[in-house]
Amino acid sequence: MFAAQDQDDRRAGVRGLTRNHHGALARRLRRAAVGAVCAASVALPLAGAAAAQAATTATAATMTTAATATTKATATTKAVATLTPLNLVNGWTNYGLYAAVTNINGIVHLRGEITTKGTNPVAFTLPAGDRPAARVYVPVDMCGNTNGRLDIKPTGVATVEAEGSDWANASCFTSLDGASFAASASSFTPLTPENGWTSYGSGTASPAARNISGIVYLRGAIKTPGTNPAALTLPAGDRPATEVFVAADMCKATNGRLDIAPNGTVTVETPAGSWANASCFTSLDGVSFATSANSFTPLTLENGWTSYGSGMAAPAVRNTSGIVHLEGAIQTNGTNGGAFTLPPGDRPSAYFTVKADLCGANNGSLFIEPSGVVVVETPAGGWPNAQCLTSLDGVSFAR
Repeated sequence: MFAAQDQDDRRAGVRGLTRNHHGALARRLRRAAVGAVCAASVALPLAGAAAAQAATTATAATMTTAATATTKATATTKAVATLTPLNLVNGWTNYGLYAAVTNINGIVHLRGEITTKGTNPVAFTLPAGDRPAARVYVPVDMCGNTNGRLDIKPTGVATVEAEGSDWANASCFTSLDGASFAASASSFTPLTPENGWTSYGSGTASPAARNISGIVYLRGAIKTPGTNPAALTLPAGDRPATEVFVAADMCKATNGRLDIAPNGTVTVETPAGSWANASCFTSLDGVSFATSANSFTPLTLENGWTSYGSGMAAPAVRNTSGIVHLEGAIQTNGTNGGAFTLPPGDRPSAYFTVKADLCGANNGSLFIEPSGVVVVETPAGGWPNAQCLTSLDGVSFAR
């Protein structure tokens, strides 16, 4: 009934090229092939070089190496998270970068990508110090930029679930990048549900909020028998300076979002025709956003992308204790998914795929390369949603 409507959907009818995970995989394979060729070329012996030339080359190489090391040191002066590798079980293996976890100020952040040839959804068990006090449901990206979630119990057991029970998407590729949750209610402020909304119960936490150095994290789960989407009001100190759209998990691992206004009103929104998923269950776990642009570095948009405006923040980035946070919203008339390039100190060490909210509360993702290039991707046929609006709010990853 309450299908989400963006403030400006004038671009939704512009048809563009679909960006999906097959394209991302192709880019990775091309880079791997190029790297292999380059490595082979370097390994070829150099014949007929004079001794003097060899000495000159060695000296130049030493100078180049020193310069490169200095450049890298300068580029990586920002914090890098200390990560603990996860022990994958039941046939799950690392897809690319190894699965890992870090706990910073009581917020647990996951990283890596996993895959399986089997059908057992239990992928790993978190270390004792990284387990949630209550059951959490956290949204994640899956194969083809489809939606899924992690169901994590207080025992640390993490179960992978796909939207529509489409196991092929989960087994093909499940990204842990950007997934986060609060380990406990410590330092959180309880939130009072409104307009018929109540705590979900069933082992999940009661709704609450916590502000850590200007980044607000939500916790818990809610439900309602009604149709009023205004569920909560945040305390004054936990409100964003501009309107934010943040992806959220809903009933049966379906996609939705929270529309959070500067006055603190939190509105639950879903894609057209799927209000029942929100009323059945809306998870607040995994939701985070910046209260302001303080300490953020503005991002320069590329390839026809522009700031969304309409009361939303300009795109920007911030690194806090090795966790990179994005904020703002963008749009484009074009079909080039390459939206911007992150500064050197905010780039990931490998290829990351992080879930993002798109126009109409639809699902999308950001494919982030080690070079800092950020590419917007959507499920098949969903490119108009990315063009209309791509929210960066709530997007984060551990470096």
